[in-house]
Amino acid sequence: MAPALNHIIVHCRDRRESAAFLADLMHAPTPLNWGRFTQVTTANNVGIDFADDLVPHDRINESHIAFLVTDEEFDTVLACLKKNDVLFWPDPGKSREGKINHNDGGRGLYTLDPGGTVLAEFITTPYGEGSA
Repeated sequence: MAPALNHIIVHCRDRRESAAFLADLMHAPTPLNWGRFTQVTTANNVGIDFADDLVPHDRINESHIAFLVTDEEFDTVLACLKKNDVLFWPDPGKSREGKINHNDGGRGLYTLDPGGTVLAEFITTPYGEGSA
């Protein structure tokens, strides 16, 4: 049996704000505070623990987290971003603001948390499973 991912720690500037942003986009349960962490739980029960005091803010590197979503969930995420005037891009290089990609025959986008340190990706088709 292969190990299953249980949780990851993502460094950010404001753990509560970043967790709330992601939970809102994903329609996930309300984030929980666990000591120094604020956790968002995904549909497959992986915890994303946001931390804002373990790394000095000027040393935080941009993290990347990706979510495989249904077409309906993608539409919901995209509508939420547009409604709240949140920037999004079709690629991790953040080119062509306000556009999505159609990689592998699906749809995808990238958006940053409010602190600008966590790049969240939402895709409808896993890489390599559709037409290029």
